[in-house]
Parts: sequence; structure tokens; C-alpha cells
Amino acid sequence: MIKSFTMRLGLILALSIATLVFLLTIALTSLISHRASDSLEQEIGERLSTTSHQLADKLDFYMWSRYQEVQLLQGLDLEDPDATRRLLDQVQSNIPAFSWMGVTDAEGTVVASTNGILEEASIAERPVFLEAKEKPFIGDVHEAVLLAELLPNPTGEPLQFVDISVPLFQDGTFQGVLATHLSWAWGKEVLGHFNRTLHEQVDDTDLFVVSERDNVVLLGPDDMVGKPLPVSFTEGASVKEWQDGQEYLTGMSIGEGYDEYPGLGWRVVVRQPAAVAFAPVETLETRILWIGLFASLVTAVLGWLLASIVTRPLKRITETASLMEQGKVDKFPHQSGIEEIESLAFALESLVTSLTESESERVHFELLANRDALTGLSNRVALREQLNQLHTSKEPYVFFYIDLDGFKAVNDTYGHAVGDELLVEIAQRLRVLKIDDVYPVRLSGDEFFLMFPRRDCSMEEIHKIGTSVIDIISQPVMLDLASVKVGASIGASIWSPPEPPHFAIEQADDALYRSKAKGKQRLSFHESFQ
Repeated sequence: MIKSFTMRLGLILALSIATLVFLLTIALTSLISHRASDSLEQEIGERLSTTSHQLADKLDFYMWSRYQEVQLLQGLDLEDPDATRRLLDQVQSNIPAFSWMGVTDAEGTVVASTNGILEEASIAERPVFLEAKEKPFIGDVHEAVLLAELLPNPTGEPLQFVDISVPLFQDGTFQGVLATHLSWAWGKEVLGHFNRTLHEQVDDTDLFVVSERDNVVLLGPDDMVGKPLPVSFTEGASVKEWQDGQEYLTGMSIGEGYDEYPGLGWRVVVRQPAAVAFAPVETLETRILWIGLFASLVTAVLGWLLASIVTRPLKRITETASLMEQGKVDKFPHQSGIEEIESLAFALESLVTSLTESESERVHFELLANRDALTGLSNRVALREQLNQLHTSKEPYVFFYIDLDGFKAVNDTYGHAVGDELLVEIAQRLRVLKIDDVYPVRLSGDEFFLMFPRRDCSMEEIHKIGTSVIDIISQPVMLDLASVKVGASIGASIWSPPEPPHFAIEQADDALYRSKAKGKQRLSFHESFQ
């Protein structure tokens, strides 16, 4: 009877201990799993948003280049149509993206054009003429009207153009319009390049370029081109259900133009099936869960074997596990003399170690998401978090928006490898600046950002700090292949609570353009601080 009672008591204790350890393991596993999953989901969403932003920038940069080239032709001699035609043919030969270029008189009649197409014809009622009488005009993507039957079209698909036209003046008098039709084929080439690059990294990903004018898909999967985008988005990453009933992780950016090119507001959307995008998250959750379940099983078996013999040591271990959950201790007590108890303590300690390593992985993922891969400085994501924390600050901050002068020449002369080495060295110099509580960030390319508390600094002292930063950056850099040197231009602004910090960043960005316009290699404050 006593023996039976003893065995029953041991079984009850074993089941109780096993249940407690199992629940503890599940709780810790669930906590770490969710935190790691949230970090991974944010990283994946940021990656899609970054891709959409890069494509939007690429499209805007290409349009800016063509816009600049058209503006350079505003000095055409309208009195010599033959010379004008030869020049337009030469430009088209060098830049085939211009499907057609023509010059009109003041009434809208084409007097000279590439290959003589549409000469003597009137385009007075076309937007490419009407909208460009007073200022440059850039029109959104549209199908060919007058040129549909006149231009070669080996594919047989409808020809689509983007219009760029500028007014022509002589002694202040309107003389006509330089009108161009930019083939939309270049947009398809840019999208194809991004698709190839993106699919090398991630499968089942689609890219869309959408018109702001009518929400029509300009570029994307063949079955959706020319149709309205069925889902509405805001900038950034989100999960949406599309018309096929499937959920997609989506990143969206809006083209904001480039330099003086205002942009057409094209929206770039990148989507990936949620099941594909979050597959690494599910894998991580499953792995952590199996680790927890396996460790729980080991603990339960050991507890069942030992509970009928050693109840007191097991009670100490259970109490210690509870204290570990509360964070009051970090290891189990040493058990000597009983081999089985030592094994149990070791198994539980291994469990804690495994879960701790999973937490370390989560921290590592967070670090990757907030660091620039090349320089190790904080990136845009980290800057956004830092700015969010400023809402609780009661002291003003100084913002420096920095752009390197001459960096493109280094890349063109020595190659991108040397350019990357130079960026790493510049980042290191910013990292060791002798400015109290300075926070350096690499925004993109050769653009950097500094923020630090203003405290009691006068405007003159801030200017001296900026000048010293320019001097430090401008020091020659000794690299393996060459000794190179770049300069720096800085736009400065001051943020004061409770204003939103992004307003001050925009002011610093505007001030940077002033530094560039004044000859570079200098610091300029935003005009509101003059």
C-alpha cells in the first residue's frame, strides 16, 4: 500500500513538473517567435518598399535626362529648316528613345522633323503644342495618334509615347514649339531589368508602374497593362487582398521627380504573395516551436524517471525555473551526488541557452535592418526611428544634409570598388567627429546626414562646426589603388519642438541645393534661418 502510494505520488509529481516546464517552454517560445517574426516581416516589407523606391527613382532620372536634352535644343535656328532637321536626325540617331522630334512655327505647323515625318502637317490641336506655348510640357503615357501609321512598328503592338515639348522664343517673341515623342519602350526595358534582378533574389514577384492621372497600369504583367489598378495603396509596405482573392505583401512609392524635372507622379508597386514573402517567418516559427517541444519532451521524460525517487531536488529545479522566467536568476543550481538530477539541470539549461540564442538571432536581424550594409552607419530606417524618439525631446537639434562633391568623378575614373572604399572612409570620419551626441546616417549613394543637440550653440558656432566637417571630409584619402579627394556641400536647418522633424529635414535638403548653386564646398542654412 505504501509502495503503491509512493509510486502514485511520484507519478503525480512527474506529471506536474513536466506540465510546468512544458508551459514555461511554450510561453518563452511564443514570445521569442513573435518578436523574431515581427522583425523579419518588417525587414521583408522594407525590402519591397526599397525596390519600388529604386524603380521610381530610375524612371524619374531617365525622364530628367531626356528633359534636359530637349531643353538644350531651345536655341535652334528656325530660319534654317534643313539645318534644324539634320540636327534633330543626329540627336535621334544618338538617342533612339526619341521616336519623333519636330519643330513647329507659331501656328503649330511642323517646319522640320526627324526623317521629315509630319512636315507641313499641323499639330496645333495636340497637347504637345498647346501645353508648351508658355512653358515646358511633359505629358503622361498615351497611344500614338498622328504617328501610328508613319513610324516603324515591328511588334505590331500599339505605339505609346511620353511627350516632352518646350516653347521657342526669339527676342521675347514666341516662334514655335520643339515637340518630341519619347518611346515608352524604354520604360519596358527598365521594368524588365528590375524584374530580372528581383527574380534572381525572390520568386513570384510582380512590378507595376501606375499612372497618377487615371490609375491605369502603364507597365506590369501583360494581363493588367492598360487596366485600372484594382487595389488602392499608401506609400510603404502593406498586405492587401487583390482581385484574384489572394493576399499580397505590397510596397509602393510615388515618383517625386528629379532635380528641376517635376515628375509625373507615377506610382511604382511591387507585390509578392504573402505566403511566399512570409515563408521565412513561418520556417523560423516552426523551428523555434520544435526546439521548444523537443526540450519539453526531454524534460518531461527525465522528470517522470526521477520524480518517484527525488522530489526535493526537482522542487528546487522547478522553483528555479519560475525565478528564471521572472529574470531573477540566470542558471540552475548545481546538483551533486545524483547523476540523473545533474542531467535534468543540464537539459533545462540547454533549453534556456537555445531560446537565448534565438533571441540573439532576433537582435541580429534588427541590427541588419537598421544598418547600412556598406559603411555600417545607421540607414533611413534607423533615422526614422531616431526621429520618432525626438517627439519626447525638449531641446532643439541641428540637422546637416551632406552631399559629396566630385564623387561621381572618382567612380568614373577608378571604378565603383574604389568609390565604395572612399564611402567607407568618409563614414568612418563622420563616426569619430568630435561633436557631442552626434548621430551620423548614410541616406543613399553619396548622401549623408548628421544630427546633434543644439544646446547653446549660436548660428556662427554651428557654421564653424559645419565648416570643420567639410574640411575633415575634404582631406585626401589614401586607398590601395590611388589617392583620391572629394569635397562636401552641406545644407543646414534647426529643428525645434514641437514641430515635426521631417519639416526640418526638408529645409536642410533645400539648403543643400543652395550650397550647390553657390559653388559647392560650403554650408548654407535654410532661408528661414537667415
